[in-house]
Amino acid sequence: MKIFTITLAATLSLCASAAMAQQAAPAGNIENGKKHFNSDGCWQCHGTLGNGANLTGPKLANTELPFEAFLMQLRQPSNDMPPYEAKIVSDQTVADIYAYMKSLPKSPDAKSLPLLTGMGVK
Repeated sequence: MKIFTITLAATLSLCASAAMAQQAAPAGNIENGKKHFNSDGCWQCHGTLGNGANLTGPKLANTELPFEAFLMQLRQPSNDMPPYEAKIVSDQTVADIYAYMKSLPKSPDAKSLPLLTGMGVK
């Protein structure tokens, strides 16, 4: 029973730390984030509204990633994306881009688009 209690306490501590890290994300400026998303070339792989594409880059619009994961992916990408060090894109600029991505609406369901429903999308 002691081992279970210690494991549970450690797990709760990690969850609390993760929640605190998410809450500690710096405030971002949406307009500045939009400017940098477009001027820094993010749109070239992630689309002009962050909707991504299978061959170029994942969807970022309305991301559910915590800021720390977003920042980590930018700094140390796990795929073909080049790394963007802090001297290239500051943490504040990343926070601005993150705020912009969070502000974008979710993509509509394909079933709600008349052009696609007429093409047999189910």
